[in-house]
Parts: sequence; structure tokens; C-alpha cells
Amino acid sequence: DESQRLKTFEDFGQAAMGNGGALLIRISVLAWFIGVCSGFLILMAQQVELISGMGWNYRIWVLILAPVLWFGCMLRDLTALSKLMPLGVLGAVGSCALIMIKAFRDLDVWEDWPEKEKSELHSEWPEHGYMALGSVLATFFGAFGVMGNIPAIASEMRHPWKFPRALRLSLTLVFALYLGVTLIGYWGYGNTIQSNILNSMSRSPGNFTQASMPYDKWTGPRSSMIPTVTAWCVLTNLMLSYPLCMMSVFVSIQSLESVQQQLMPGTCANYLMRTGFVAITIGIALALEDFPLVFGLFAAVNMPIQAVFVPIMFGSRIRKKIGAKQASTCRRIAHGIIFLIATFCLVVGTTDAVQGVVAHFTG
Repeated sequence: DESQRLKTFEDFGQAAMGNGGALLIRISVLAWFIGVCSGFLILMAQQVELISGMGWNYRIWVLILAPVLWFGCMLRDLTALSKLMPLGVLGAVGSCALIMIKAFRDLDVWEDWPEKEKSELHSEWPEHGYMALGSVLATFFGAFGVMGNIPAIASEMRHPWKFPRALRLSLTLVFALYLGVTLIGYWGYGNTIQSNILNSMSRSPGNFTQASMPYDKWTGPRSSMIPTVTAWCVLTNLMLSYPLCMMSVFVSIQSLESVQQQLMPGTCANYLMRTGFVAITIGIALALEDFPLVFGLFAAVNMPIQAVFVPIMFGSRIRKKIGAKQASTCRRIAHGIIFLIATFCLVVGTTDAVQGVVAHFTG
């Protein structure tokens, strides 16, 4: 029955837990995309800062980018913009490839260092205790947690039965790229790696001791071409991704039955609503210029809910309602393990991220 078909993630929550389930998912999805787009704006400002070479403050670039992104978010139909997404995909793949190439080339930087310094360059275990693992897990959840988009995309496909294969191929490609960036990036830069990878790609420390200084004090070899091309690749991808992700926020709000008539696309109220959410992302980017911190915080809070708790718990409830076969014992054990990992991410990852935010503001 077409009327009972789940077309959005909120429909999934509605089917499982009624209005409360739909509200939980809506809040989590809204918070997640606002956090993601705030992170995108942080990264875009950092890319433009490096490309320009003008030495302007990061926040100036945030304010310069703001009206451009606002204009993109005011478009009623993003069809034309979505057709450019192959360029965004090329930008994402290109940036990952360039990071791996540059990290591999920069192995020469530390090959002549004393053995003691070389031994301190890489660590087998986290140096900051288990709390940091929460943020790491949150980042992984954020990178691969796509549950919020799946129902809407699948329902719009001409051949929905092809979606599982397309999803597996996409996640396999993303996993391969992220794994390569993680392994080769850490091999090349080790514990000297900066939160903004472009800084590590642009300058190298003269020795391991110097790596603890601000990167603009580093006296090792410098590079500009590959970091600049990487910045352009990242910027291309994010300039296209930002309005598309924000559209998920707009559609979620304007589809609410209580305000659907007032927030029809093209109305003044709709433009004001969109402007308000764009302003929130700008405010976050102005307050926090640390992308890993912002991304880790929003991922730790929202991704365990969207990627684990809701699919497992709500899915089980829906199967009971329609009399479908429940998960096997082996699958339930696997679900239990995943549930524990997600709980660790939610509790420890959120705590670690909040501590990072507090430290940022208190110095």
C-alpha cells in the first residue's frame, strides 16, 4: 500500500512510536545537519584563508562566505545545483588522493631525525586516555552515519531495489578513501599532525621538539602547490554540499503540519526560516573554528541515536507491529555489541567534546 510506505526517516519514527518517535528523529536530524553545515563553513573559511594567502583573520572569511551560502540556500529548487554534485564528488576524491600523496612524500622530512625523536613520532595507543576514543568513534559514526538520508533517497529512486547495492558501493569507496587518508596521513605526519591537515601539508617541523610549537614557527620544508589544489578540491565539494544539506533542515521544518501553510516555499516566512538556520551555522562557525571539535560534538550527540538506537529499537518495534520475523540470535548479539559501542560514543564522546568546547572558551 503506497499510503503506508515510509518515505522519510520521520515516517520510520512515526510508524514505530507515533508522534514522539517522529519528534525524536526530527530533532536529532535537524541538530545533526546544523552541526555538519557549521563544520562545512569552518572548513570552507580555512580553505579560502589558505588559498588567498592574504593573512586575513579566519572570521573575516566566514563573514565573506556567509552571503554566498545564504544565496544558495534561498533557491527554491536545487535541481540545477544537484547536477553539479559530480564535481563535488571529484573534489572529495581528489582531496583525499592529494592528502595521501603529500603525506607519503613528506616521509622524507623525518627520515633523518634522531632515532629517539622518530620513536616518539608515532604512538601505538592513544596518548590522551580512553576519553579521546569517544571523539574518535563519534567521527567514525559521523562519517558513515547516513540513516537520516536513506528513506528519502530510496523513495525517490526510479528503481528502489537497486539502492542497497548502490549504498554498499558508496560506503566501500568512502571506507577505502578514509582508511587510506588515516593510515598514510598518520604515517607521514604522526603526532605532529595538525587539526587542519592543510597546515601539516604546507609546513614541516625542523625536528620533533619544534612540532610542539605553533606551526607558523616551523622551520622545515614548505610546500604550497599541493595544499592549494587540495584546498580548491575541498572548497568545491563543500560549497555544493552546504546548501544541499541545509535543504534537509528546511524540508523537515516546512513539512510540519502545524506550519505547512505558513512556510510554503517562496513565502517571506519560508525565507526568514531559512535565513535563521543559516545564521545559526554562521554563529557556530564564528564561535568555534576547530572543525574536529564541532563535528565530534554533534556526531557524538546525534549519530548513536540515528545510526544505532533508532534503527535497532524502532525497527524491532515495527516488526512486532506487522508480525514480521524478529532478528536471529546471532544478529541480536551483534546488535548488543553495536549498542554498547554507540552508548560509549554517546556518553564518553559527548563528555570529551563538551570538555573541549569549555577549554576553548576558557583557555
